[in-house]
Amino acid sequence: MKTLLSKSIKFALFSGALASLTPQGVFAQQTEVNISTQPLGQALNQLSQQTGTVIIAPSRLVSNKQAVAAIGKLSVTQAVEQLLLGSGLIAQEQPSGAIIIKKADANPISSNKRTANSSYHAPMDEIVVTGLKRESSLQDTPVAISVLDGDELKAQGVTDFTDLINSLSGISINSAFGGPENSFITIRGIGGADDYKPNGNPSVALHVDGIYQTSNAYLSMPLFDLERIEVLKGPQGTLYGRNTTAGTINAITRAPGDTLNGYADIEYGSYDLVSGSAAIGGPVSDNLGVRVAVLMKQGGGFMDGKGAGNFAGFVPEGAEGIIPPVTDPGERDGFGDADLFAFRGTAEYEFDSVTSLTLHYFFSQNRGDTRQYDRIAFDDDSSNINAGENDNPYEFYTSEYYSHEIDVSGLSGDFSRQLNKDLNLDVLFAQQSSDRNVSGNGDGTSFPRYQYNFDDSLNQTSLEIRLSDSTGGQFDWIAGTFFINDSVDFTSNWNSYTVMSQYSSPYNQRRNSVAVFGNVDWNVSNDLVLSAGLRYTKDSAKFRGENIDADPWGLSIFEDTFQTDANFSWDRQFDDSNMSGKLAVQYFVNNNFNVFASVSTAYRGGGFDGTSIFSEEETQPFESEEVLAYEAGARYVNDAFNFTLDVFSYDFEELQATARLSNDTNGRTNVGKATVHGAEASLTATLYEADSHRVTFNTAATYLDTEITEFNSNRVNDVISTIGDPLPGSPKWSQTAALNYETSLTSNTQLNARLNYSYHDEESNRLNAGEGNTTPSYGILGLRVDVTFNNGLNLYAYGRNITDEVYFLELNSGSRLVGAPATYGAGISYAF
Repeated sequence: MKTLLSKSIKFALFSGALASLTPQGVFAQQTEVNISTQPLGQALNQLSQQTGTVIIAPSRLVSNKQAVAAIGKLSVTQAVEQLLLGSGLIAQEQPSGAIIIKKADANPISSNKRTANSSYHAPMDEIVVTGLKRESSLQDTPVAISVLDGDELKAQGVTDFTDLINSLSGISINSAFGGPENSFITIRGIGGADDYKPNGNPSVALHVDGIYQTSNAYLSMPLFDLERIEVLKGPQGTLYGRNTTAGTINAITRAPGDTLNGYADIEYGSYDLVSGSAAIGGPVSDNLGVRVAVLMKQGGGFMDGKGAGNFAGFVPEGAEGIIPPVTDPGERDGFGDADLFAFRGTAEYEFDSVTSLTLHYFFSQNRGDTRQYDRIAFDDDSSNINAGENDNPYEFYTSEYYSHEIDVSGLSGDFSRQLNKDLNLDVLFAQQSSDRNVSGNGDGTSFPRYQYNFDDSLNQTSLEIRLSDSTGGQFDWIAGTFFINDSVDFTSNWNSYTVMSQYSSPYNQRRNSVAVFGNVDWNVSNDLVLSAGLRYTKDSAKFRGENIDADPWGLSIFEDTFQTDANFSWDRQFDDSNMSGKLAVQYFVNNNFNVFASVSTAYRGGGFDGTSIFSEEETQPFESEEVLAYEAGARYVNDAFNFTLDVFSYDFEELQATARLSNDTNGRTNVGKATVHGAEASLTATLYEADSHRVTFNTAATYLDTEITEFNSNRVNDVISTIGDPLPGSPKWSQTAALNYETSLTSNTQLNARLNYSYHDEESNRLNAGEGNTTPSYGILGLRVDVTFNNGLNLYAYGRNITDEVYFLELNSGSRLVGAPATYGAGISYAF
């Protein structure tokens, strides 16, 4: 669908904590307008540029129509109405400040301001998204896309990418080695076999303000002061490129705004959680707008450490006086505390009415506790490494209480210019880095069987240049080029009483990727749109490192344990190229209902194993994973409800996963083929609206049928047990639902209450999953109540997992990673 870009492309487009500050007077303010008779699309774009107003005009509506001249001192509303005279179209003003062009028979939606934290859910044709790298209404976007605005993210406690698991159906997370510091996201069953190490190729492409995040290491990047998050589900190989076989997640931060605005929020919750955030933004001059935002988070740890237990003072037999005994750190309550501070500064400068530059600088410092595994009860554990666990999943034994150090910083920018009446230029650029140090014991015990310390440093530089049309003609197109360079320096240090040694495998990886892409929408008629896109990508990676067995005690059995020679080095290179494409058709049955279908290809880049390297075989590259995707969907919207339905089918080849290699060590390789079939549906409905009362309901559900159809392994039993299994991270059913109630308590006070539910079916965490690697199904119930005053003050209270459901994010034989128990909190915020 056609987007008419403007200098205010970054302005707020959703109701949120600052929505009450979007003055309806903006539409009424008069300014000099000088627009001659010309094609309607061009005229609306010109008005957008002259007034700084976002105008969304689908090409299927404005194509082949002429505008009536609008000249003189007019308000935006008056100017738009003048341009639309005789066109059969109307303009709807949104509380966000945007204007959406619709057919005249469309029923107007009230544009009355909503208060902060309102439970109101805008119809799909009012929600503006940028998932296709240009603005369009959600209803007109022919892909499966979910949107969470800033208020909903705040209400559900989303502060990083991994928190999305209980906010959206069809999304899971695997938290290997303790929480978001070493995790990967799965969408529609794709990504569960990913590598959590920093040099891997995630199946889900993370973006912040349009900037691609190269590594799963950025999953713990804090998210705050957000306008919205858009989640595009399914392969997105044409516009987004490699590593999008599962989809993309785009976090869009808030812009400075065109008037002085800001907020402050402080919250206190269970387990001494203290969280605060604040932001202020607005114009500094006629051409410059600035915004600064901060976030801090402390406490919240709900685990209790019991010390080393049975292993206090333990030394392996025969190593007395040589290997130091296991120490006992004593008991510690409230382990898992957060210790986070983050800052973002945004500057938006308008050189003239058609040229703007937006810069973002951000950094975060995370010094929290590293989430710990516990183990199943001693009586249920057949291993000999249980320190004496009970059946309480919130208690654990350890020889050390681990913390992490994670620093992320970077600078990104977006330069936008309208080159002429039908050509736009957008340039996105960024440089960012991450330094992390994370430790733990993967067995979830105090016995240092495999105790690790991971130290990594990441740097990335990216540039994307796009050209697009801007006049709403018969053809809408976008074309561009993309370049990214990233480097990873990683050292894994191990202390192992099983191997009777201390060993490490430091490596560095340098990777370049260059792509060119294009997409065109052909508006065959007002009701039919055909789309086609191509993307060519060329990748190159160099991988160098060494394996070091320090053998500090002279007792090492490294070579016997891993059936390999120790103390070796490697220098490898991997080169690959790919052509991805997409064909799609969209048909508008009427102004409320449209259907679409597509076929596309995408790929996940090949490369090198990012886990610790214990054998030379693990240093060999693996090939890119490819997917052929079929999608179809339907969208329906009216005054009472929104409904979406999506069905999909994916075929994977050269499936990447960690599997047993010939020397019986674990290594990243291509293991076979897999299929994914499924369906998703969502519904938003107004159940009751009268006087000052409004009740709405929204729900989304995903059904998945995944299967590994071919599996290659040196172990016959693994082949037999894996073929026919579902993919990791693919629950058969998942669902979210929310019941929202809002009412006016007094003339200046609003009450909003929200009851939300999230369900995840059982799912495996890895290939060859047995009972000990399959997490049981669970349901989470939450409640939030807000009281908002017209002066900007908001009081709120919440409960999450209020039924105190015991659920697990990860099971690894006898060790397990438990989710948060029932937590409660309250806070106060003020917006101006």
